[in-house]
Amino acid sequence: MDKGDENIIYWILDKTDYRNNNERLFKKNRSSAFDKRKHRIDDVVFYCSKCEQTWSEVPHWVDTRKFVKYPQENIPTLGKKRKVCADCEDV
Repeated sequence: MDKGDENIIYWILDKTDYRNNNERLFKKNRSSAFDKRKHRIDDVVFYCSKCEQTWSEVPHWVDTRKFVKYPQENIPTLGKKRKVCADCEDV
């Protein structure tokens, strides 16, 4: 085996390892982006203990209502902050 052939093989192995490392880093960054998004949504969506529904406040440019109630069983209540909704506060 010629010395030049060994260098090519090592070069290919080095490049292949680098590519695998980049793919692993990309997957890690993609999953951490979803983790950040999940925590932001948990901070915005609340669970009302009186009517037992999840709800969130809506910006005025999105909808004219001040808040939106989500149907039961659509959004898991685990990890949501307990806060009484505007409908239950009025009663």
